[in-house]
Amino acid sequence: MYNENTGEWSKSDFIMKLQEEKKSANELQMHKHEDWDDNYQLYRNKVKTNRLTQRQAVNIPLMKETIKTILSAIDDSPTIDWKELAGDEEKEIIFQEIWDSNFKKNKLDLVDVLDKKNVLLYGIGTKKLNVVKDGVSIDATDVYDITFDPLMQTGKIETARFIVHQNIFKSVKEILADDRYTKEGKAYLVTWKDSAPGVEMSAENKKQYSEKIERMKAMGLTEKEFRLFGGGDCLVNLTEHYTTVWNEKKKDWERRVVIYADDMIEMANDKLVDLIGVDFWPFVTWSEDPETNDIYSDSIADIVRVPNKVLNVWFSQLIENRTLKNFQMHWFLPGQNYTPQTYQPGPGVMLPAPPGDDINKVIKPVEVSGLDDTFNAINAITTIVERSTGATALEKGSKEPGQQTLGEVKILVGKAMERSTAMSKFYRMAWYETAKKWSEIMYANPPKILPLVKISSNGKVFPKTVYSVDWKSEAGYEPTVSSISEQEMEATKGMQKFIFAQQQFPDNIALKKIAQRRVLELLNLSASEIKEVEAANATMNVPPPSQTSRPTPVRPAPDMSGDIQASLAQLNA
Repeated sequence: MYNENTGEWSKSDFIMKLQEEKKSANELQMHKHEDWDDNYQLYRNKVKTNRLTQRQAVNIPLMKETIKTILSAIDDSPTIDWKELAGDEEKEIIFQEIWDSNFKKNKLDLVDVLDKKNVLLYGIGTKKLNVVKDGVSIDATDVYDITFDPLMQTGKIETARFIVHQNIFKSVKEILADDRYTKEGKAYLVTWKDSAPGVEMSAENKKQYSEKIERMKAMGLTEKEFRLFGGGDCLVNLTEHYTTVWNEKKKDWERRVVIYADDMIEMANDKLVDLIGVDFWPFVTWSEDPETNDIYSDSIADIVRVPNKVLNVWFSQLIENRTLKNFQMHWFLPGQNYTPQTYQPGPGVMLPAPPGDDINKVIKPVEVSGLDDTFNAINAITTIVERSTGATALEKGSKEPGQQTLGEVKILVGKAMERSTAMSKFYRMAWYETAKKWSEIMYANPPKILPLVKISSNGKVFPKTVYSVDWKSEAGYEPTVSSISEQEMEATKGMQKFIFAQQQFPDNIALKKIAQRRVLELLNLSASEIKEVEAANATMNVPPPSQTSRPTPVRPAPDMSGDIQASLAQLNA
């Protein structure tokens, strides 16, 4: 804190404790920073040149096309359906509409893409849940900003003793206008920012803020997503520190949220349950390739990074080689009163030759050896990367060399899709945890009034005002998470089974009707549209009426009794 007598600043013992936790969490993450920076730069087509291997700033976009190819296979966000555990269908429908409305309003499709990009580029993705005025928001965080307890178990975020959310940049004006921060902390902040260390820290904060914006732009966000600070604003780097503190009165551990500015001034210190109404960490983290020994696992980009660097070096050398050939440099033999000159080339231009009987003894072109095998080597390494990541040439939209038959093409596409489906299982688990935490925080912080809008299949709009009593349930809700890719794959396999069953029972009318209905459900038709199609199909299957409506007359059988008696008389004679 600030000592008015000496004019010096010092940290309290509690802030020192938090700083030790933050330091240990950052040190664990730092072993990945160099790899993350390289992955990010290759994705952004930014190349570091050097005097020895790569003197040309060229980049083969292998990193970007691989990430975008895999992302396209898992780009659709999962579908979340809610089940009211007591069987109240009306509450279930309302709660489902609240989730769907929140999904659209908070642009969770974008959050889902940002989260997946983080996992593909850095190996880990983290979502944070925040209590807002009209419910609970879900945000994808910058991978550099969230650090975890080194003793946390992989995939089990509740085992963390502390979680640090750093690099939260705000202006002094915003902080002074926010009622969440203490008056004492605000007073110290004003004094701190007027001091020499505070001014120096503010300049460093602006630099870190610019770097953060650049990283978020790479994820797909635009300038509109950021708060722009004017030249006169003073930036403060806030840290939101979630930690476990021993409560001496209760003789138990309790979770608290401490906010401090510029690693110096404590701005707020509250119990977690008092802030959000629950006692679990409001974070969800997941990875594509989890490991037991390291929460920061390898990513798809880690596989691509080194081959991409090699390709860049080779491609740079090929370009430089062609440039040197284009220069057409010459060696010349000094002496014989010959001074070489350069001349303007042109059609029919006569160039003076050096004196002597043999011009080749005086002047000779500089030999620049070719690099004709470079493209073959580049294609070979690219193929290795495609096999390692599952982002084959077919998935990228180009022809696979050597593939001739349709069966081989289908096998390649199928194997690549299986890898994408395997990855979707991990983020589906993360979305289940996210939805579960969202519902519990929503229950603990219910908005008083929620305006909802329901749009029917025919385009009609039905507005409705919902109160907390309309959807709060004592039994609770259970989310069911399913990805679109898995739904389509399961539906396709189901149709294949139906086709096989129909071949075994070709005359079974009930099985045929069920198969037809499943086909209509694959088209995402509404219930009324399905009935309309089935009614039209039933009309087509009614046999046509006969050409005449009159019944066919029944002719009486002829009387044969006399002939029969005569035959019997002849047999008796």
